[in-house]
Amino acid sequence: MGKRTTLENKFYDLFNEYFYNAEKHRRWNVYEDIPWDQASKTPDPEVATLVESFFAVELYLPDYVRHIMRMVRKSRGRAWFQANWGYEEAKHSMALEKWLLTSGARTDEQLQDWESQVLDEEWILHYGDEQLMSLCYTVLQEFATGLTYRRLNTFTKEKGISDPALAGALSLLHRDEIGHFNFFKKGLQMYMEVDRDRALEAMTGVLQSFHMPAAHIIPGWDARDKLIRDWDVMTDRIFLKDVVKPVMKNLGIDHQEMRAVRRRMKEQAEKDAPEVTEIIEAELSDDKYSQAA
Repeated sequence: MGKRTTLENKFYDLFNEYFYNAEKHRRWNVYEDIPWDQASKTPDPEVATLVESFFAVELYLPDYVRHIMRMVRKSRGRAWFQANWGYEEAKHSMALEKWLLTSGARTDEQLQDWESQVLDEEWILHYGDEQLMSLCYTVLQEFATGLTYRRLNTFTKEKGISDPALAGALSLLHRDEIGHFNFFKKGLQMYMEVDRDRALEAMTGVLQSFHMPAAHIIPGWDARDKLIRDWDVMTDRIFLKDVVKPVMKNLGIDHQEMRAVRRRMKEQAEKDAPEVTEIIEAELSDDKYSQAA
C-alpha cells in the first residue's frame, strides 16, 4: 500500500475514533443542555459585545465548510469529519445567538442586521489549496478558540458577572473545540510520521502569519479586538504562552528543532533567490515564537 492510501486509511480510522467518542461522551442539545431560564436579564454590555464578536466568527461556517470540503473531498476520513465539524460549529453559533437573545443583550432585529453585515464579506482559505499548511493552521486555531471560550468563562465569573446560561454554553463550546483540536493534532502527527521536515516547515510558515479566522473581514474588528485584549481573553502573549507552547509540546516539537527548520528554510531561500535574502532573513530571524516553541 502506498503512503497516500495508508495515510487516508489512518484518517478514516481517526474519524471513526473521533465520532465514537463524540457520540458516547460529548454530544449535547442546544435547547435542553444549557440552563436558558437562568440567563441574566441584565447582561454586561462588554460581555455581550465579546459574545457577539465570537458569534460573528461562527457565522462564516458556510464558507469554512465549503472551501475546506472542496480541498479534502477525496479523503473520506477528513471529509466526513468536516461534515461533523460543521454540525458542531453550527450548534456553537446557535448557542451564542440564543444567549444574546435570551439575555436581552440583543434583539432579533439587531442580530439579523449584524448577520447581514458580517456575511457581506466571504471568508477565503488563507493558505489556498495547501493542505498541510491549512492543517497546521487549524491545529493552532482550534486550540486558541477553545482557550478563548474558557478564558471568557473564567473572567466573567471572576468579575462577578454571574450567568449560568452563558457559563454552560461556553463550557460546552470549549469542550467541542478541544475535541476538534485533538483530531487535527493527530492528523498532523500522521503527516509528521511521513515527512516530518515538510510538516515542520509548514508549521513555521503558519506561525509567522497566524491570525484568528475572519478577523480581517468582520465589521469594526479593531474595536472588538481591543476589547478582547483588554479583557485578557486573547493577546499575543497569551497566544505564545498558552497556545503555541502547549501545542508544540503536544506535537513533540522542541525549540531547537524549530530553530533548525528556520535556518534550513533561510538557507534554501538564499539558494533559490539570493536577491531577496535580506527580506527572508528578516522574516525568519523573527524569534517571537521561539521561547514558546
